[in-house]
Amino acid sequence: MKKTPLWIASKGLLAERGSDFFRCLETAVITYNPVDIHDLRVASRRLREGLSLFSKCYPADRLSYMRKAVRKITDMLGDLRNIDEYLDFLREEAIELGPVHGLELADCIDRYEVKRAKAQKQLKREFRKTRPATLRKYFVRTIHSPYIFDPPSGAVDPFIAIDDFARESIDQRLASVLELVPVARLPLQAACQHRLRIAVKHYRYRIEVLSPFMDEKYREVHAHVKEYQEILGRIHDLDVFIELIRGMGIAKHTEIALAELLTAKRETSFAAFLAKLDTVPFEVIGARIRSLL
Repeated sequence: MKKTPLWIASKGLLAERGSDFFRCLETAVITYNPVDIHDLRVASRRLREGLSLFSKCYPADRLSYMRKAVRKITDMLGDLRNIDEYLDFLREEAIELGPVHGLELADCIDRYEVKRAKAQKQLKREFRKTRPATLRKYFVRTIHSPYIFDPPSGAVDPFIAIDDFARESIDQRLASVLELVPVARLPLQAACQHRLRIAVKHYRYRIEVLSPFMDEKYREVHAHVKEYQEILGRIHDLDVFIELIRGMGIAKHTEIALAELLTAKRETSFAAFLAKLDTVPFEVIGARIRSLL
């Protein structure tokens, strides 16, 4: 299986990612549930990573069209997903701060509930303009027409074994992660930590796209990458929320209490990040991934 030619493997792996994306899309346009919106956003990013991964296996114009179409749907979900994250944050902090500040945060929650209703209506209008069935047909036609014989200059060898291709492509994503780690270890380097979060996310999605060609130990290694992404995501969210509360118009004493709580949480999350780097560094993860292919 690991010696499967790239042109065959690319079709199967992209078909799997596409199936997941269109399934999530069909669900989200019905429910608009926060979980379903989140799942669709993740599925769209995985598919885009797959399209990027196999970009040299297909005609550039067709994959470019698909990437733009999927990216458009990802972007459409942004406002609603951000509001859902703000609501989760406000509800959690309202409970932790207790009744002294909870009532004031309850007013903020009400305002964001109104914003969510408006964002959902806007998303419904935008979804009506999309044509999932047409996009799916275009996707299917595209992924079943990879370069096979006489590929153009710049295209990848369609007969290279998938395991060789996978090792190289995963290491490319890992290199971006390793480059950022030294600076991201510094507490005040929030911008670098944010870039590392994005790099880890791309690394994770690339691993997930290629996971069908890994052995049963994949889940253990994947769990470490996912934990890194969750920790870095939490740090980023806290940075965003700390800025958010300054413009919410809440009483000063509530703003101070909330800022202190979020700052303490950030310190805890950052300590978890450093501990993770010491116990399971990315170099070890990279070596394990390579051994699975």
